Amino acid sequence: MGKFGKILVTFLAFIGVVLVGLSLFVHFYLTEDRVKALVIPQAEKALGRTVQIGGIDVGLFSGITVKDFTVKETDGHTDFISTKEFVLRYDFLPLLQKKIVVSKVRLDAPYVRVSRDKDGLFNFETLAVLAEAELEKPVPEDTGKPASAALPLALTVNEVTVDNAQFVVRDALKEIPDTDVKADLKVSLDLGRDPASLRYRGELRFDADAEYGELRPHVFGKSDFDQDRLGYTVDVSLKKEQIRLSGEVKNYAKVPDIRLDVISDTINIDHLLALAAGLPAASQNGGKGTSKDVKTTSPAAPGAALPPGLKAAGEIKIGQTLYKGLVVKDFLLQYALDKGVLTVKDLSSKVADGQIRSKIKADLNKPGLAYDGQLDVESVNVQGLLASLAPGVKDMISGALQSHLTFSGAGTEWPKLGDALIVDGTYGLHDGRVSNTPVTLAVAKLLGLDELNNMSFEDLDGSLHIIKGQVALKTRMTGKDVNAQAKGTVGLDGKLNLPVSLRFSPELSEKLRKRASVAKYLMDETGEAEIRLKLAGTVTRPYPTLDTAGVQEQVKETVRKKAIEELGKALSGEKKDKEGNNDSKPDAADELIKSIFGQ
Repeated sequence: MGKFGKILVTFLAFIGVVLVGLSLFVHFYLTEDRVKALVIPQAEKALGRTVQIGGIDVGLFSGITVKDFTVKETDGHTDFISTKEFVLRYDFLPLLQKKIVVSKVRLDAPYVRVSRDKDGLFNFETLAVLAEAELEKPVPEDTGKPASAALPLALTVNEVTVDNAQFVVRDALKEIPDTDVKADLKVSLDLGRDPASLRYRGELRFDADAEYGELRPHVFGKSDFDQDRLGYTVDVSLKKEQIRLSGEVKNYAKVPDIRLDVISDTINIDHLLALAAGLPAASQNGGKGTSKDVKTTSPAAPGAALPPGLKAAGEIKIGQTLYKGLVVKDFLLQYALDKGVLTVKDLSSKVADGQIRSKIKADLNKPGLAYDGQLDVESVNVQGLLASLAPGVKDMISGALQSHLTFSGAGTEWPKLGDALIVDGTYGLHDGRVSNTPVTLAVAKLLGLDELNNMSFEDLDGSLHIIKGQVALKTRMTGKDVNAQAKGTVGLDGKLNLPVSLRFSPELSEKLRKRASVAKYLMDETGEAEIRLKLAGTVTRPYPTLDTAGVQEQVKETVRKKAIEELGKALSGEKKDKEGNNDSKPDAADELIKSIFGQ
């Protein structure tokens, strides 16, 4: 054996003796009782709680194993934190290369219990270490150097496993849901020598039950993640409702880019509202009510509360939604959020035998929220829609609704919403009926025609323009007994300023003539009467009156036409020759009459 070989053997023998010596030292010196005596008092002092350890095994090569570790509550009996077993295994040889390689970290059945008492105090708030940290909080110094520095050793953890973890939340005030969460976690990480170079990858599965008043959701979820991306799928079950949330979050540690999709076969809103009614009173009221004397300030831009640069996108699909007997099918909402602007690319659903589509853009960067968009309605059964949304008026109007509207505005509450709202569009209601509305009742009473309180129509269409709280309305109705035209304004507060022209069928005109002798002057050669009204008051308390100026003009026109007709006949009769010849130029007489009456 050469000189180098002898040196190498000697060196290896020395290393072996050192390792054996260290192993014996650790085994005989760091005994279980001695480690407990070192660890438990320090832990109890730091936490201000009773700490119990069932067993500790420390080995130079085998690592560390801690069994039945428990931190008690202040009562000394209830568990605050516990774990059945904690295992840390590492590889010794990489230490020679200035590397720490942890082959395994395992937590078996860790348990954490968070509770709040009737005074609103959480159990973790009484930990001694938190109180000392608050009192001794250092003032940070500006050294001009980066906050993170290189580590003396590179750290790699091959596997971190958390099995059967349990997290429990209890609140005596019932403002936070009572929650039981079970989870399993697997993670591997490589820190290197610089925290900025941290790399990790893992998987998480959890199963949770919560109780909040009448709400008792069950949640199951799973996630895969690394330092750049987090993917997730969460299933929420709430008795009859099943909802799945899925997607991913990219760059979540810096500028999040979120994808969130929501899918459900059926959602019963009536059921959810009934459950919400059973929530604790503090939740329904949003906490303590605000005093009436508190002055409200101008609302901040909603986007100010969002993380800078946040992006989000996704879609919501619901096969069927139930609300007060109304069935909404194939609900779809596709959205995107970028630079504080929320865009609803497509919102559509089938409802009341028809289809509704909309597009909306909302700028969250502006105070009070600014938005614009469009709404299209195709063949929606108005009576079926009103039966759920406004049952008190469901029998007042029926028909198939078509509409195209564009809108813009700001704010979500009156009066700002009404002042800023601008709407332009057209509408049409086909094969319908108007019955027992305040307006038709008032007009029927004014004219003494009960038929006006129950009118069927073939078409009721027109256009509208809303600006500064006023609806500029132009509408036309055609029906068997009544044709109507209106052009005026209706305030968003319900005030009416609406001239209306009604044209009646010969049968209804005859009834009107019998009730009002002046009606004969409002009838044309076809026997149809036309009458002009003015609607004032409000939508719920209308005040219709005759348009006297319009009626007078109609009467004058009718009398003039009648006079021309009768005078024409008389003059034409005088021109006849004795032989009964009727060729004596009546045109000259007509011209004379028209000049007299201003024709």
